[in-house]
This record gives sequence, structure tokens and C-alpha cells, in this order.
Amino acid sequence: MKIVTPAEMREIDRITIQERGIPGIELMDRAGAAIARGMAELIEPGPVAIVCGKGNNGGDGFVAARCLAYAGYHPVVIPLLGTELKGDAKTAFEAMPNERVLLRSIETEEEFRALLEEVDGVIDAILGTGASPPLRDPISWAVRAMNESGLPIVAADVPTGLDSETGEADEAVRAARTVTIGLPKLGMLSAAGVQACGNVWVEAIQFPKDLLDNPENKRNTLLPVEAAALLPDRPLDSHKGTYGTVVVCAGSAAYPGAATMCGLGALRSGAGLVRMHVPDAIRPTVAGLLPEAIWSNAGHSANHHGALSDATLADLMAKSKALLVGPGLGTADETADFVEQLLLACDQPMLLDADALNAISMRRRLLDRLTSRHIITPHPGEMARLLGTDIASVQKNRWRTAAEAADRLGCVVLLKGYGTLVAEPAGQIVHIPSGNTALARGGSGDVLAGLIAGLLAQGMTPFDAACLGAFVCGWAADYLVRQRSARGVIVREIADAIPYAFRELEAVKGKTPFGRPGAR
Repeated sequence: MKIVTPAEMREIDRITIQERGIPGIELMDRAGAAIARGMAELIEPGPVAIVCGKGNNGGDGFVAARCLAYAGYHPVVIPLLGTELKGDAKTAFEAMPNERVLLRSIETEEEFRALLEEVDGVIDAILGTGASPPLRDPISWAVRAMNESGLPIVAADVPTGLDSETGEADEAVRAARTVTIGLPKLGMLSAAGVQACGNVWVEAIQFPKDLLDNPENKRNTLLPVEAAALLPDRPLDSHKGTYGTVVVCAGSAAYPGAATMCGLGALRSGAGLVRMHVPDAIRPTVAGLLPEAIWSNAGHSANHHGALSDATLADLMAKSKALLVGPGLGTADETADFVEQLLLACDQPMLLDADALNAISMRRRLLDRLTSRHIITPHPGEMARLLGTDIASVQKNRWRTAAEAADRLGCVVLLKGYGTLVAEPAGQIVHIPSGNTALARGGSGDVLAGLIAGLLAQGMTPFDAACLGAFVCGWAADYLVRQRSARGVIVREIADAIPYAFRELEAVKGKTPFGRPGAR
């Protein structure tokens, strides 16, 4: 599903009205009806407050009040910023049935808090995409009072107080549900945005499909059905060779667990064979934990990876469809030699993570060796080192950072952290909405790397493998957290939950991403 900035959504709105001939009030009627449905799912018929601004967001609120009134609710409309309205908002205000809708003028925070004690739910239709921090009174105290009321809140389009482009929010409505119109807005995907929005409904309200699916818009968020569509086929007459061999080059005497977690992720990916290439010192330990894997002769230092002989390198490449290089390798000079040797000699798709990225950062000439068949999976610190910047700059605009890194380095970039992003040199960038704090522990990135490399071995493109692998790894963590607290999940359990994540995706494969009436 595409992601838009507020300006892009306004342009879609303008074209729809001015060039496609759909009246603005008709769009407002559809938006308001969708918002009313969003509230009706949360509370039984009874009193409900609709807090409205003066613009189109307020107009959506007036329509929602009308729809709720005719559905048996008792709407109380608070025009927080007055009733000097224009255009479609004025039309929607005048269309409210006076005998069914109570209009209340509120002057103080105390009055507003007292009113909230008399209703069962609140619709926030104050600012929508027009918000930019900081808020001023009366909006500021209205947001504070709504959040402290304990009532279910439905936000119209975007919660008031959330900057819908940057995702910043000094103070914002904390909605139980946000009914966003047309497409999700960029700022809704930030950490503050997710906290403010609650459960998000996307209501297309019959905007022209070609405008919503504009191919010039390169930003997307990956829905479950879209992730499911990426799943590789598994024909009945297949065998292990059908699904490829992934070679995992990971671990050292200090980090045997990194190799183990990579191997688990690769084994759970559906790859036909997982071939482990680890230092001799840790082979017995890792082999005991991964009996399903096969093993290569290391041919290098007992404690860490080092440069390979031509024969060993040729043997390793001949038996692989994809490689994973990096987790737990350490930072010895010989290890950097090993990374450079593989990067220069290998023609197979390759995922580079962790210490492989550190080696590239130290030998910056290797940046020029990255191509579209490579995936790099940096966390913000590794990304900062690769780009020669700092973590704050990376995190300030993650979308721009990921896109610029993919363009500059010429490879697929998976930027880890909250709101994982996958970018490709052609400009496509995908937000991964799955995952939770169960992933915030050492080793989860190793499982992710193994999973993606295993998908590469099955013939997926680097971009699709990175998108699907990131989604499935996050979905596995979500599966676990639906059953227990994120606090006690260990990384091995995330790997073990991957088949359940695949099963849930298989169950939605081929279905429409819009399952609600009226969405599209």
C-alpha cells in the first residue's frame, strides 16, 4: 500500500475534485460515514462527543455526527474553533439534523472535561493533516482532556497533534482507532505516530484507484496480503535442490551464538540446504545445535575466519545459491581479508551484515563493489559508519537515509530499527509494519539475516527477499507476543515461530487487502 505526504494527499484530493469531477462534499460524506462506522464498532448507541475544527477535518466530523444520529446515537458536536465555516465544511455543518444533534459551545477546559464525563466515546476531528507541533489552546487542553478521559477515541484522518509528514508529536491525541482517508500518511508510521493512531483503518472512499496507486510514488507499507503474495511457490514434485543451498559464513570463538542464530533463521526459511562455514573452534558447538545443517571445511584460523585457498573458495561457491556473510565474525584483519575475498570473488546473491559491514566501513574501497545482487542490513550505528555520518542524522529522517544509501551504494538496503525500511537502487522503499520489542535483543538480527539469505537461495530477488524476510521475522515476534509478554521471549523462540508466521501468511494469500465494506 502506498504511503503519502500530506501535500501528496491534497493533490490527490484536488485532482479528484477538479479534474475527475467528484464533488468535494461527496468525498466528505463518504469520509464522515467511514469515521462514524469506526466509532460504531467501538461503542453501543448512546451519547458520543464529536470535537470539530473549522476545516475539512471538522467537516468530516459534522458528517460523522449526522450518520451517528441516524444510527441511533446521541451526538454532541463541539465546534472547538467556532462556527465561522466555509466551503464543504459549512455545507456539512448545515446538513446536521438539529433535532438529533446537540451543538455545544465550550469555552474552558473544565467545561470540556465535564462534558466528557457524560459521553461514551469521542471523535477527534479538529486538525487532521493540518497539525504541526506545538499545539496551542484551546486545542492543547482539548487533546489533554480527551487523553485523560479514558474514553475510546476515534481520530478522523490523523490524530490531532501528530505532524503527518515528520511523525513528530509534542502532544497528540492517543486514539483507539484512526480512520485515515485515502492512504496512510508518512508521519503515522513513526513511533509517535503508531502510539497516537492506535488501530488504523484505511478508507479509500472511492478516490480513483490510479491516483492512489501512482507508480511515481515509491513509498509503500507492506500489508500481510502483499507479503503473502511474495511467498515462493512450493510445487508438489519439488526436492531439496528446488529450494537452493544457502552458505552461512558467520561466528567466531567469541560469538558462536551468532552462527547458530543465522543457521536457525536459514533453516526456517524453507531453503533446501543450509551449509555452515564456521571457524574450527566453534564447529562442534554449533553442529550440536544445528543437526539439520551441512558443513564445509573451514580452511582458516581455528578462532576466526580468514582468507580461503582458491580450492576452498571454489568449492564453497559451487555449492551455493546465496551467501550470508558477517554476523559474529569479529574485527581481526584476517576476517576483513575474508570478507573482501568473498565480495570480490562471489557472483551469487549475498547478504552482508554486522562485522561484514564493519569490514567494509574500514576498507571503504569495498563500497564500490556492492551491486544490486547484494543486501546490506545495517542498524543505525552501522549505517552511520557506512555513510560517514552520525546516528542522529540517520534517525532524523530514516526514509531519506535508506533511499539515499540504496542509491549511493547501488544495493538493497534494509535499515533496522523501529519502522524497518527496505530500499532498492531503483527508488522503491518499503516500510515493514510487523514486529515488536521482542526483537530488541541480541541475536534477532542474526535470525533475520539467515531468513533473508534462505529466501535468496530459493530464487527471490534481493529486494523481495529482504521485504518478505523482514516482514516474516517481525510477524513471528508478533505471533509470540499474542501469546505471552515480549519481555520473556528469547531469540531461538523467534526462529521457531517463523513457520507459524508463514502459515498465517499462507492463509491470507490471494485475498484482498481491504476486507471492510466501503474501504475499497
